[in-house]
Amino acid sequence: MRLRLVVVMTAIATGVALALAIPMAVIISTDLRSSFVSQLEVDTLATAVTLASQSSAQWPQTIAEVAERTGARLVIVDEDRSLIADSADSATDRSFNRPEIVQALAGNLTSSVRPSATLGTDLRYVAAPIVKQERVSAAVRLSLPEDDVVALVRRSQLWLVTFVLAVMFLAAMVALLLSRSIAAPLGRLAAVARALPDDLSLRAHEGDGPSEVRAVAGALNHTADRLTEILENTHAVAAEASHHLKTPLTSIRLRLEAIEDLTEQQDVRIEAERATAEVDRLTHRIDQVLELARNDAGALTGAVADASGVVTDRTQAAAVIAAERGIDLQVLVVPHLVIGLSAPVLARIVDELLGNAFNYARTRVRIGLAVLDGQAVLMVEDDGPGVAAAEIESIFQRFVRAANAVQGGSGLGLALVRQTARLSGGDAIAQASPLGGLAVRVSWPLLAGQ
Repeated sequence: MRLRLVVVMTAIATGVALALAIPMAVIISTDLRSSFVSQLEVDTLATAVTLASQSSAQWPQTIAEVAERTGARLVIVDEDRSLIADSADSATDRSFNRPEIVQALAGNLTSSVRPSATLGTDLRYVAAPIVKQERVSAAVRLSLPEDDVVALVRRSQLWLVTFVLAVMFLAAMVALLLSRSIAAPLGRLAAVARALPDDLSLRAHEGDGPSEVRAVAGALNHTADRLTEILENTHAVAAEASHHLKTPLTSIRLRLEAIEDLTEQQDVRIEAERATAEVDRLTHRIDQVLELARNDAGALTGAVADASGVVTDRTQAAAVIAAERGIDLQVLVVPHLVIGLSAPVLARIVDELLGNAFNYARTRVRIGLAVLDGQAVLMVEDDGPGVAAAEIESIFQRFVRAANAVQGGSGLGLALVRQTARLSGGDAIAQASPLGGLAVRVSWPLLAGQ
């Protein structure tokens, strides 16, 4: 916008300047030519009058003075058309039979332009009679190269060109200052709008820029206030839902455990155990849904986590489950890696990935944390059946499960992992594992100084 405004204003100012300068150039050229000829005629007539009042002996001095003052060449021709004086110091006592001289000796003032073979250019001249005792005794001619007139006109045209260029420059400067006064507030407004999704506490300055920009800033701030209110309500609803849903589920689980402990009937105990497992699965699913809701509401804390320590702690806890299922859990963690994510959120990601891997692994699960391509990368692999290439991307969608998925899953775990990773500046992808199953790779930018 800034460049467009500068170009448009400069073009308009240039058009106006040209509209003024072109007619002005024509007028000035005509006026300069007329003034030049008029001045030459005045000088010629004045010289003729002066010479008429002097004796012939004084003429050389008068010719020299006039030639120096006007820059013109002066010649005097007597009534016999013989050259008797020349400011150019050419030879005298020779015939000087020029048409303008003939007209001047006839008593006429002659002014015109003609080609000069001697000068090789056009000659501007004025010839006037020298009258003594009421008769024409001689003629005087003042002449200048026409190039002198052209040079004078060109100098005036050059000044006009300078005027147009100056107008263009000033217009560009004014347009630049004006565009900055408009674009700078818009730029600051755009910066707030870009950063607002990550920080809803930001607000645009409503007293900056033109009235239209201030109105946009006010509308943006109002929208941010409404979004903040909506997200806070959503977060509150998610927290209340977690409490009101998990409390009765916990009570149900305790009763089921009591039934398992108190009943002596084997079939009742088995059903109670199955019901307990379903309650656990439902609790986990509720946790996932509520976590997705909190993420959608922008509830990530943005804290800093010791990724190495969190991954090590969660793999130690998962080692018990791996041992119960006969799975070889291999761990390779690079120490002292720090990422911009809170420890509880990172722990939840690790638990989701390990839980998913345990559900499909046959004998091996491998988890690693390392630095690759300037990022902290968490990789969890298994030797299970894997996922078809056509389904690799779809497993990150909510409530979508692969064709060979085990029973009891929700289709939310990997969706939660990717969403959380992206909200914290990272990403999550899936690919075939060298172990034969699925590998899920989650990456985050390293914090400064690592």
